[in-house]
Amino acid sequence: MSIGPVSYNNLKLTPLKVIGIGFLFLSIFSITLFSMGFYADNEYFRWGPPLYIFKKNVTSNLQFYGLLIIFFLNQIINTLVTEVVYSWIVNCVQDPKSKTTYYSKKVSIFLVLSNAFYFSTNLMLVINGAYSQISFFFVTVIGNMMVIGYTNKKFIDRIFNEANEVYQNLTTI
Repeated sequence: MSIGPVSYNNLKLTPLKVIGIGFLFLSIFSITLFSMGFYADNEYFRWGPPLYIFKKNVTSNLQFYGLLIIFFLNQIINTLVTEVVYSWIVNCVQDPKSKTTYYSKKVSIFLVLSNAFYFSTNLMLVINGAYSQISFFFVTVIGNMMVIGYTNKKFIDRIFNEANEVYQNLTTI
């Protein structure tokens, strides 16, 4: 089952087509970097120490894996904030059809401002990790996929369970 295509100048776009285009582009981009020699003798594309992060040289495996775990946990928390708090802001605070924020006005404003402060501060960690070494990119991707997969699987399961119940009710009539 797919969402109806979005038409823009007779170009039919669906989430499946767009994600396919995105991965095709990433593949071409990666192959281009490889053919230009970006992966050979490049400190970014290796795993482990030595590593330069937050203007400090990390030389031991203990420091490296300690930081990697911290960045992994940070990404899980960052994705949870995005999936829960940001979704609440979009769906309850900013949606004109919303009738409640589920919190008082003061708490709602506090949550919105806290979210902005959190993301601004967390950006420092994300940028430092992303620019230091590909290992930090990998833990970011894994943390994102774990949380996003878990939270959205619950929504997808609910949709398919409800659709199955409707189908079961229709077949018993």
